[in-house]
Amino acid sequence: MAAPVNVSCTANTWVKVATNVTSANIWRFDISGTIMLQTYVLTGAAAPSDETTAVEVDRPGFSFQNSVGADIYIKSKVKTGAVRVDA
Repeated sequence: MAAPVNVSCTANTWVKVATNVTSANIWRFDISGTIMLQTYVLTGAAAPSDETTAVEVDRPGFSFQNSVGADIYIKSKVKTGAVRVDA
């Protein structure tokens, strides 16, 4: 596992926070006053263009598991937020 990485999530923009991972832990921080959404696509697929596959990150963090490599995206609604990625 690589060292943790902090990623700024620009408001109302899908931000790729992990590339080609099969497992990761994502921790929210710097989020007061915002809602964070997450989704993923298989590595090599186009980035999300809407929120149809998004789910709200409603706890301090979440674990991601997939059998093939995927890219994880976060969208911070309302204002810029940040996450820490352990992948």
